[in-house]
Amino acid sequence: MKSFKFVLVAACAAAISLNAEILTKTTEISLDGKKVGKIEVLTPVEVVSKDGAKAKIKVKGAVSANYLAQIQRSVKNAEIFTVFDAESEANFKKIKEVEDDYGELWYEVEGTYEVAADALYKQAQQKYEETCSACHRLHEPNSFTAAQWPANLQSMIDTNYVALEETELNLIVKYLQHNAKAVE
Repeated sequence: MKSFKFVLVAACAAAISLNAEILTKTTEISLDGKKVGKIEVLTPVEVVSKDGAKAKIKVKGAVSANYLAQIQRSVKNAEIFTVFDAESEANFKKIKEVEDDYGELWYEVEGTYEVAADALYKQAQQKYEETCSACHRLHEPNSFTAAQWPANLQSMIDTNYVALEETELNLIVKYLQHNAKAVE
């Protein structure tokens, strides 16, 4: 656990020095003042600028050429970063085309959006530790893949081991997915 905390502290320090932050709540995103969708809790972002109650952020990820309505972490990691109200190439900038193992076309993309500045905080790890350590030894976040964590947590709720509000559950799930075991 000590090495995990050291790595987490080092990662946070690196993120701060690179002007990177993580969103701790799902929030609306706007492009040129128009709402275009939402960005998910714990999405890593680069803060481009802050102006009072608004912040301009940059998100990088992958978009399927067959489904332009969301940005996910990468072609192989399906952690959802943004969900758009409409499928449109205007919602992001294509960096490069990539073909997955099945021959499907993907785009490496980035998008710059406006969000409420209060969405930029860091509390998810603490919520995970407080909630889950009450009953058992904590699993390291990389014990499971991003696809396995939601079912794991849902089973704890379904068996009445823990009661979580939807926003708390989303925060914990996204924290665990963000730090999950890589898919090979």
